[in-house]
Amino acid sequence: VVSLLYTATGSGNAYLDVYAFPNPVNESYEGIVAVKGISRDSDFKITDVSGNLVYHGISLGGQAIWDLKDISGNRVSSGVYLIYCNSENGSKDAVVKLLVIN
Repeated sequence: VVSLLYTATGSGNAYLDVYAFPNPVNESYEGIVAVKGISRDSDFKITDVSGNLVYHGISLGGQAIWDLKDISGNRVSSGVYLIYCNSENGSKDAVVKLLVIN
């Protein structure tokens, strides 16, 4: 028996229930944030509430992952972040709010 742990997931029922987990993120949390419920190869952008781009990526399977670091590699500060997700062909989208407490 072989087991494999990977960040990609299935993308059934994509964009029906999109959410970020964990939410809120506490100061002691050192893992990743997963945005679940999206489709494979979805584009996602993370901004602060002022609209400044913090991170950009492509989803793996039915979820996007973020290590809570900005484009420069620094852990983000406390605040509310908006996660914008678009399907590969642009036909579906979602916005998720995430609270980070440092």
